[in-house]
Amino acid sequence: MITRRHLRVKVMQALYAQQLDPNDNLKAGESWILKSSQDFFLLYITLLDLFGELHRCGQDLHNKNTKMHLPTTDDAVNPKFFDNQVLKMLMENSILESLRIKYKLTPWKKHDEYVRLIWDEVSSSEIYKSYLNTETSSLDTDKEFLVKLFTNVIAPFERLPEFIEEVNISWVDDIPLVNTIVRNTLRRINAPDAIITHVYKNDDDQKFSVELFRKVVLNKKELDSEIIGRTPNWDPDRIADLDYTLLLMALTELLYFPSIPVNVTINEYLEIAKEYATPKSSSFINGVLDNVVKELNNQKRIRKNIRGMQ
Repeated sequence: MITRRHLRVKVMQALYAQQLDPNDNLKAGESWILKSSQDFFLLYITLLDLFGELHRCGQDLHNKNTKMHLPTTDDAVNPKFFDNQVLKMLMENSILESLRIKYKLTPWKKHDEYVRLIWDEVSSSEIYKSYLNTETSSLDTDKEFLVKLFTNVIAPFERLPEFIEEVNISWVDDIPLVNTIVRNTLRRINAPDAIITHVYKNDDDQKFSVELFRKVVLNKKELDSEIIGRTPNWDPDRIADLDYTLLLMALTELLYFPSIPVNVTINEYLEIAKEYATPKSSSFINGVLDNVVKELNNQKRIRKNIRGMQ
């Protein structure tokens, strides 16, 4: 499921877009955040669905070779792959099937050329060949094989981002986290709750992203005044747009989210800055927030409940 950090990133993207186009209204930004979060979940289902498509692709090639009396022991279409227990669990999982139907997900059917490209990459990999040479077979070995295959062959396949951009451009930033969730699902495939069925961990997380966006927009003048004066060598026009957006978001959490600990807020935005901003952004943001927290604490303006204490 989507994490708080990833929700912060989506809010950051919505706020940054609004800076570039001031005509965007509050409702448009909120709708984009909710849709983008939903799309995150759809990417998860799509990547899980890929395993079934690879199974079908390989099986079709195997059947064609059999009909043409070609050798069926060729590694590329070795039947052992089709008997993988985890693959069968994914293909027979009623929850995954219901989600696929609910959201009308057919990207692999519309772009079946990518399935064949990924299959060729899989069947030529050393991980695949090593698996075929394993004499014993068990659920654990089948799991280990698919996790390795996904991690080392499928996820880094150079044409996969091309497919993802073609289907949904908002998926690009979601790939790293979704890949981690897919691996976790494969490892837990025999557990009743292995397939995630909801975008958010709970209702609070869903409300958090929209509320964070709304509070930044509605309190921007006040937040601007908090930043001015705490960056003596930088006026707002000289601070990078993305850095300024992250500072606004962090200040919003410090002032308006009593359940989020101060140290959590600071750490989250420093990590986001390291990944999305300039090399110097995290140290700049850290310095500004350090000054802000000291002053706000002295003024007793940071009010955290017991859960939100440092």
